[in-house]
Amino acid sequence: MNAHVIQASVSTDHGSASPPLNKVTRCLVLPLMFGGSAVLGLSSAQAGMSNVEQVTIYQGLASVTRALPIAGNGEQTVVFSCLSPHMDKESLSVQAMGNVNVGEISIEELTGEQAAQCQYQGDAKVQTQQSTLANINAELEAARLAKAYLQNLTKATQVNTDSTIANNARDIETQATSINQRILEIQQRQARAQDALNQLMLGSATSTFNNVTQVSVRTASRSPSTLKLHYQVRGAGWEPAYQARLNTTSEQLSITASAIIAQQTGENWTNVPVTLSTVNPNQSTTGQLPYVQRLSLYEENQDANVRRESPMMDAAPVMMAEAAYTKGAGAPMAPLPNFTVSSQNKNGIIEYRLPQLVSIPSDGRRVRTVIGEQSGSSKLWIRSTPSAETAAYWYASAPFLTPDWVDGSLQLYRDDNYVGQSRYSYQMLKEQGIGFGSDPNMLVKELTNEDKQGEKGVLNRTQTITTTNAYQFTNQHNRSVRLQVLGSEPISRDDSLKVTVTHTPPVTERDWNDNQGIVAWEFDLPSKQSHVIRSTSQVSYPANKLLAGNR
Repeated sequence: MNAHVIQASVSTDHGSASPPLNKVTRCLVLPLMFGGSAVLGLSSAQAGMSNVEQVTIYQGLASVTRALPIAGNGEQTVVFSCLSPHMDKESLSVQAMGNVNVGEISIEELTGEQAAQCQYQGDAKVQTQQSTLANINAELEAARLAKAYLQNLTKATQVNTDSTIANNARDIETQATSINQRILEIQQRQARAQDALNQLMLGSATSTFNNVTQVSVRTASRSPSTLKLHYQVRGAGWEPAYQARLNTTSEQLSITASAIIAQQTGENWTNVPVTLSTVNPNQSTTGQLPYVQRLSLYEENQDANVRRESPMMDAAPVMMAEAAYTKGAGAPMAPLPNFTVSSQNKNGIIEYRLPQLVSIPSDGRRVRTVIGEQSGSSKLWIRSTPSAETAAYWYASAPFLTPDWVDGSLQLYRDDNYVGQSRYSYQMLKEQGIGFGSDPNMLVKELTNEDKQGEKGVLNRTQTITTTNAYQFTNQHNRSVRLQVLGSEPISRDDSLKVTVTHTPPVTERDWNDNQGIVAWEFDLPSKQSHVIRSTSQVSYPANKLLAGNR
């Protein structure tokens, strides 16, 4: 099967002297040659509501593919109607499947009554109800015609054969009664159908079509085929949302991933296949070049102000350019809720293809759909960092976490109770576990926190600082729990500064999770039992120097 693809570009130069084509207010013309000559004139026009074959949603925009059938009767114009007014006209392209010649493509913006006709087009429920009402109206019209015929027949009988009316009166009366009853019944059905249609139209009037876009494509074919229209439209987005549920008794953990989608493109997408992409098309597509220092020497007696201002003068254009780029990148994107099934990783670009057809109206409402679920056994423990907070928190490991799930909000449930919200970040959760809120049954008490200073030596004086921290942990659960306590050790960045640390009991792990200076204790604490952890650090340095921290 051959495919001809036409990439369209739009010119909005109103100063052109070219005459208008087919009364199109904003059109683009791409003439193709049929047999060496341009095709002039249109033999037929075929317009219809196109089917949406695919919608790929990014951050801030969506790519849409629509299709319309082509009848194989020679030359004709295929019209894609009721398209978004926010269509990116430069992204438009046409693909003809099979042996189809494609001529010029025109884009027209419709307003007023023409745009209003698109309000409910494509809404399956509205169309079905409209068809039902049309059938009832036809039935009512037929009944009224039958009544009128009977009335005319009665008048003709009275004039021509007045002597025989008595014999037919009962039959005519019976027929009239039956017709009148039928008309009354049909009118009642008509009223109910109209009310139902009104309710549907109120519910489906999800956007105001002040203006719409219409794309007309001239084609020529000898056999039936399909014409596809590809374009991008702004005003759509999606974001991932997760729910983690932990059962502390069975130690089972389940995480459900959902995608929250919203769009205000001006098109109502009804029962369409949707793919979600993690690409942000508004990001920079090229990397920056390194900054090159340009050095020069100055005379000692040269004005010092010049030496101070020159580097700033060089840096200013760079800062202005960066600010201009940031403004330009964000300008086309209207603020919308950001809104992440089978997934495919394409060299860092992750696509989520929803298995079901999705309806997303163009009113900004948030449509939520589940895109995946993972569950399994988890390792539970209680973590405390007493130097920062005398409290303890539930934590759970999730060995089944997948890097294909992008970062998003994470709602947390422990034993069917909502305990708060965190952030789903694969790398962080894989290393540190998932926190499930504070544990009031683990009591943390500070026993001592004191600093002592002293001197030693006579000629070569040395200053020392001794710090002791001690904490007590009491398990008030009715079962044994795994307790993890995080602490820290001072780090020396000077050869003349000596640090010694003593931990009781000894720590289980130093440089916890590759974090230099963080230590960890891990142990099982039986029910109703207490445990004390003590750390003593001694810092020694020359007395003629000052101690500085966190540099």
